[in-house]
Amino acid sequence: MSFNNKVDYMPNQPFSNVGIDPSDSQHKNFQKRKWQVLIGTFLLILMTANAVIWSQALTYQSQAILHFSYASQAEQEFSELAQRQITLHQKRLKSNSVLNLVAEELEQSQMLMINVQTLFDALTAEESLTGRIITLNANGSEPQILKPILDAWVKVYLDLVESETQVNNSDELLVADQQLQLLELKITDQEQRLQFFARENNITSLERDENRTLSQTKNLGANLDQALADQAQAQALLDSWVESINTGQTIIRPADKVQIDATKRSLQKINANLSALSEKYTQAYLERDPAIVAQQQKVQQLQILLEEQIQVSQADYLLDVKRDLSAAKGKVEQMNTQLVEQNKLAQVFSQNLEQFKRLDDELKALQTQALTLKNQQVAQEVSKPFDAKISLLEPAFTPDFAIGPNYQFNSLISLIVAVIVAILALLLFSFIFKQKASAASSHFVVIPGQAGASDYSNLGYAQHGQLAAPDPRLSSEPAKLPPVPQALRLLSLDECQLLFSVANNQGKALVGLILSGVSIDELLVIEKANFSQNYSILQIDNPFSRGINLQKELAKALQVICDNLTDEQTIWPNIKSLEDFVQLLVNIGHDAQVAFPEQLSLDVLRHTYLTYLASQGAKLNDIEQVAGYTSPSDLALYRNVNQQGKLLDLKQIQTQYPFVVTN
Repeated sequence: MSFNNKVDYMPNQPFSNVGIDPSDSQHKNFQKRKWQVLIGTFLLILMTANAVIWSQALTYQSQAILHFSYASQAEQEFSELAQRQITLHQKRLKSNSVLNLVAEELEQSQMLMINVQTLFDALTAEESLTGRIITLNANGSEPQILKPILDAWVKVYLDLVESETQVNNSDELLVADQQLQLLELKITDQEQRLQFFARENNITSLERDENRTLSQTKNLGANLDQALADQAQAQALLDSWVESINTGQTIIRPADKVQIDATKRSLQKINANLSALSEKYTQAYLERDPAIVAQQQKVQQLQILLEEQIQVSQADYLLDVKRDLSAAKGKVEQMNTQLVEQNKLAQVFSQNLEQFKRLDDELKALQTQALTLKNQQVAQEVSKPFDAKISLLEPAFTPDFAIGPNYQFNSLISLIVAVIVAILALLLFSFIFKQKASAASSHFVVIPGQAGASDYSNLGYAQHGQLAAPDPRLSSEPAKLPPVPQALRLLSLDECQLLFSVANNQGKALVGLILSGVSIDELLVIEKANFSQNYSILQIDNPFSRGINLQKELAKALQVICDNLTDEQTIWPNIKSLEDFVQLLVNIGHDAQVAFPEQLSLDVLRHTYLTYLASQGAKLNDIEQVAGYTSPSDLALYRNVNQQGKLLDLKQIQTQYPFVVTN
């Protein structure tokens, strides 16, 4: 029979001619207990809560409203003060002293014996800062006594506030007078200190420019700046003059310019006359004429005189410039010296001026404080803006209807609470008595689809996990499902780790070897000689020979088992058949408290390991190289187990099942 890649499954529900699974009975009993816990808790909470709710007595309430009014000025300028006073009144209304007075008033006027604790529980005061009111409430189960209680409370408190206000006003005026006298003495003393300090330190005003010392410092600074500018100008003139002489330029002192210009004009006039004569007469005549010769000599004399005048003018000009520069430097040095001394005086004066300002500020603060205190005295004597006028805005009344409790609403709340508590109790019960999911709910019989047909043939498991041979008669007639034995169960990683951890050494060897790749048929023939390297490698010698790497914890268990065995002995001296292995595995399941331990078998462990390999993407035909012989029909069950989406080589597959818990 050929199979395609389509795999269908059928849940493990009881079939005809098959007995009832014990796990179903356990599941039903567990579900029944859960319903009992849910319903029982719900009814218990609901009945208890409703009994408490409906046994409560009716509650009545009476109210009275006190209004606090202030002067218009206080409303605008002292709004926060008014709010604090209202809050203070609201707190004080329930003070022990006030409630004691209320109890005495009720006993004297109404003949009612009510203790302070009862009054404290029954009376409440609620403030409204925006409305300047305090609402007084009296709650109780007897409506006739609520109004007398509130009336006594209001009367006692208003009388108490009025008496205290009268006493406080007289005390406050006396204290204010004393404070004002002390302030006036301090102001007089401060004025004398200020005048003496100003006279001693030559302070005429708080303004800096109006004091002589600071004004002189400012003038000296300006004069020093001007002297520095003059010095720079003289130095620049000298440097320019020296540079001009070095380049051959003629520099004439302004005072000598008139004399030098006159010499130049005389020289030019004679030269012009000689030039005219040279055009009229010959050179020989010019040299013999005494008048002409005298003019020529005069030209030479004027030329020499002009040069001497220029040199003398330049020398005098240089001396003048140097003299001006020296005078400017001397002036700068003198001004620097004066400015340093004046700065010291100015610094001392500035400190004194700051001290004077502080004394003046203290005087002004004292004067302001005295003025404020006088204004407060006037306001207190005239209008008393800080005292609120308390009036009874709404008197108390005798209530004629109850304000609570709301039985229907409370019953609805109790119903919701009962549901929530019941659900929490159910969750707690399920957590304490945790039931593992039934194997029938998570395991299934795999039925490969028949190629080209809509019929399916049944593939059940035999005792050792082999697939039942298909019936030839089913090829020509519709498929019928024969009775199916117990379906294979797939163990989770946590279950495998739990089985290995609670098992003894022999159980560890059984669980660990199958989950390491040893087939069921190979278990009974394993000998001590098959292990090497301190039991970390198992060598299988059969048509599917292979070496299996064993985990460290498994190797320790095998070493203990094989400690007293010879190499030719099997590692199972007290186990003779596969049924013994199954019983050992079921016992381990009971010790580990896994769900439905009776369903455990060697086939389950083998199925778990093969699924582990196939889910990683191992090729079906390569599985035999790790896990030994597996029939093609069995391998077909794992076609659609691959979770990777692609097939991998064995070297890319993790062949060791992680049945050891790692921390």
